[in-house]
Amino acid sequence: MENQENIRVTARVGYEPHFSWSYLKPSYWGIWFAILLLIILAFVPFRWRDKLAGKIGLIAGKKAKKQRRRASINLALCFPQWTMQQREKVIDDMFITLGQVMLGIGEIAVRSKKHLQQRSEFLGIEHIQQAKAKGHNIILLVPHSWSIDASGIILHTHGMPMTSMFNPHRNLLIDWLWTWTRERFGGKMHARQNGIKPFLSMVKRGDMGYYLPDEDFGAEASEFVDFFATYKATLPGLNKMAKLAKAAVIPMFPRYNASLGKYQMEILPSLTLRDDPVQSARAMNEVIEYFVGQTPEQYAWILQLFRTRKDGEDVYAD
Repeated sequence: MENQENIRVTARVGYEPHFSWSYLKPSYWGIWFAILLLIILAFVPFRWRDKLAGKIGLIAGKKAKKQRRRASINLALCFPQWTMQQREKVIDDMFITLGQVMLGIGEIAVRSKKHLQQRSEFLGIEHIQQAKAKGHNIILLVPHSWSIDASGIILHTHGMPMTSMFNPHRNLLIDWLWTWTRERFGGKMHARQNGIKPFLSMVKRGDMGYYLPDEDFGAEASEFVDFFATYKATLPGLNKMAKLAKAAVIPMFPRYNASLGKYQMEILPSLTLRDDPVQSARAMNEVIEYFVGQTPEQYAWILQLFRTRKDGEDVYAD
C-alpha cells in the first residue's frame, strides 16, 4: 500500500521532492543503512573501491537475468555481426562499469568541489565556451551512459549549473536524496509530469539544459529513424526546443575511466538541426552511434530502447 501511495504522489503534476519526518520510520532504515555504507565508501581510495565494485557488478550482472537478456537483445539488433561472445563481453563490462559508478555515488554526493574536479576531465570543453561567447544558450545532448548523473553534478562544480528533467523514483526518500545530490552545487531538476516549459524557461535564463535523447516514448510522439543496424522510435522535437530556448545543441558523452580514475566528458561541436523532424531525430541517433561505438560498455543497454516497433512486435517478450 505504501508503495502504491508513493507512486501516486510522485506521478502528481506539481510534485517536488522534499524531506518528510516520515522518512525516519523503520520502513526506511534499510535505505539509511545503505546510504551510510555509500558515504563510508566515498572516502575509500577509488582503486580499492573500483576493484570491489567491479567484482560486485560482474556477479550482479550474472544474476540480473531480465536486464541481461534485454541488453543482449538490444546488442543483437544493433550489432548483428557480433558473435554471442562479443555481446556477452560487452554486457559483463557494462555491469562492471555500473558497479563502479554505483559504489561511487557517495563520493559524488558528499565530497568537495575540489575533489570532484580532480576526479574529472573534459575533452572538448571549448565547444561550450565558444557557443556561450557567441551569446547562445546551451542544451547538452547526453545519451544514457552510466555516468550521466555524476557528470552533471561535476559540471556544476565548474560553475556551469544545469537544468534537466527526471522520472521520479517510486521511493520518496531515495527521490528526495538523489534530487538533493543532483542540485547540491546549483541547477534544478524538473519532474517530467510537470512538462517541458520549466526546463526551457531555465535554459532561456542561462542554465545549461541536460537533455537525454534515447528514451522510447511511443510511436505517436516519435519518428522511426535508423539506429546502428536497426531503427528506433526517436523523439523529433529537439530542433524546436533549441529554437524556443535560443540554444546551441552540443553533444556530450560521460564515461567513467576506471584505469585513470576519472569521469571523462567528451564534448563535440554543436549540431546543425534543420526544421525536418526526421533529420533532427536522425542527428541525435548519429551522436549516440558515435559515442557508444567507441565504448559500448559505458552505455545503458538494459533500457527498453526498442519497445516501439513499426509492426507492433514486442522484441522483449519471453
